[in-house]
Amino acid sequence: MPNIKQIVIHSSRAALLISALAILPVSVRAQSASEAQGFVQTRAQAAVAILQDRTAAPDVRRAHIHAFLLSILDTDRIASYTLGPAQQTASQADLAAYSDAFRDFAVIGYDTMLGAYAGESLRVTGTVQHGPGDFVVMTEVIDPSGTANGKTPPEVDFRILEENGKFFIADINVGGVWLALAQRSAVQGFLKQHDGNMAALIAHLRDMTAALRQDNPTG
Repeated sequence: MPNIKQIVIHSSRAALLISALAILPVSVRAQSASEAQGFVQTRAQAAVAILQDRTAAPDVRRAHIHAFLLSILDTDRIASYTLGPAQQTASQADLAAYSDAFRDFAVIGYDTMLGAYAGESLRVTGTVQHGPGDFVVMTEVIDPSGTANGKTPPEVDFRILEENGKFFIADINVGGVWLALAQRSAVQGFLKQHDGNMAALIAHLRDMTAALRQDNPTG
């Protein structure tokens, strides 16, 4: 299974969603896109504030990061997406255990990824709406020290979904890779190699989570 920086819901752009978008008033689309951008910008600022808070002990700061990530990520939805058809035959106990294991893996993985951008900030550069409540917000990673030396800032894109007036992150594109899509491919490959063994998949996720925690002891 790939490293978390190469993984973690690339969406197909269904004609139904495109048609539905086409009949939305322009003012509604603009307002929703602006709100999605605002969601990403404010959450990015909140993450930076937590990462830069040196008054808190490392374990306390890490607990704040994990709580923050769980508040903006729909890990159950992502876990279901990555599992794919296997969720139709898996037992309820296995589904619950997989969801828990995936949540822990995703949070420590995103935490590790966030740590790589510590001290930097995100600048929103645009938003594309693919359907009602379905946005991709594009951002650039800005190095405040000005050491980019004229290089193009790295781009990080967020797939944002809105349900019942609440926004959440469904996927992140880092270096041209939609993480949840890559994770789905990895999970499907693992299940194929292990005859659909859910217990083996859950144990593998837990092993990977433990390895990430060992590499990042305060995670």
